[in-house]
Amino acid sequence: MKKISISIYSFLFTSFFVTGVQAQSLPPFKVDNTQYRSVSLGNYLSELNEENANLKIRRLNIASADANAKDAGMPYLSPILTYARGSMYTQAPYAGYTNPASNTLGAMVTIEGWGKRSAREAQAQADAKRKLAEMITEGKAIETEAMFNYIDALRTKLLWQSYQEAIDALNQYRASGSTQAAEFIAAQKVLANDLKYYSYGMANFVGKTGSELIMPVGTLNIEAKNFKVEDLIARAQENRADIASGQAAVESAEANLEVVKASKNIDFLPGVYYTQTPSYASSGINYGTQQAFSFLLNVPLGNGFLMNSDVTTAANSQAELEVSLMATKAKIVTEINQTYLQYQSAKERLEAATKAYNQAKMSKNNIQGILRFRNAEYELFDARTVHAKTLILLERLSGNFEVPNLH
Repeated sequence: MKKISISIYSFLFTSFFVTGVQAQSLPPFKVDNTQYRSVSLGNYLSELNEENANLKIRRLNIASADANAKDAGMPYLSPILTYARGSMYTQAPYAGYTNPASNTLGAMVTIEGWGKRSAREAQAQADAKRKLAEMITEGKAIETEAMFNYIDALRTKLLWQSYQEAIDALNQYRASGSTQAAEFIAAQKVLANDLKYYSYGMANFVGKTGSELIMPVGTLNIEAKNFKVEDLIARAQENRADIASGQAAVESAEANLEVVKASKNIDFLPGVYYTQTPSYASSGINYGTQQAFSFLLNVPLGNGFLMNSDVTTAANSQAELEVSLMATKAKIVTEINQTYLQYQSAKERLEAATKAYNQAKMSKNNIQGILRFRNAEYELFDARTVHAKTLILLERLSGNFEVPNLH
């Protein structure tokens, strides 16, 4: 979240409600040296969720975890097959001794200690669930950062169009308006470069840096909303992605603790052997073919059931994650209260900017009126930007991840 904070808090700590503004008809954005393709915010986020490299890696990890979870419930028999021939002596112990050289076939399997298989299966399933929750959490964080980048790009485009509108209006006055028009053209060059910069940032989120850059669309005219802090906090406790991720991590650690405990249960290794001795003669006596079966049971006794440090470590890991989850839930209250205050300021700023814009719009009949209107429009786009970012942040902090309409 650090990058997100850097990109928005310069706006968030300035003051920022959206009231109705008549639809603006701005000149189209035009540059000669860069190709753009217009992409709505919804389509951009869809492309991001499909193409983002980090999310692709997460999906591969989830696929691996799912495959592991399917196999984890299978019994670990670890069969051992044995073949032995002999005995064979380097020399006969006495004259006339005959060695029949028996053939022995054996098989042994492992019967896991009580609870090992079920604990292993539960851990694999919990791990797959945890990785899915982590992907969702990271995906929402990437979405939020990408949305702010998109909004910054859209603000830059709208300001360029606002300057172009003023330039077109000043052209009526020719010489008397040429100085201001030249200043606006210079400002447009900076804005065009800024838009290109933000567009590269948007392309980076989707892993595409082709010949066409992304052009945001909309006017940032998002309708203001009224909230109750208590409702926001309650919704966040139920829907926040990081809460779900933290809970999944706790469940995974709990399952791991059960695996550690079950690992101390003793395995049994039963086996069966079949021995065949061919016919042979010894001291003038003929012996026929002999067959024999034998059974055995191995019980490996390790040091694990005498040591308890691994259980303590696993239990402490679970406790750490539980404390972290509690801290996340407590942090929600602070985050939402702080962002709610910023949103109230954003609404006030937007109301004031909208009022000033509507007033300035009525007096564009001379150079000074055109300049006042351009300044009012500039402030309106800045106020809309701050309002949009703060509203999105407040909604997402409370667990609402719907894509806003930027109109």
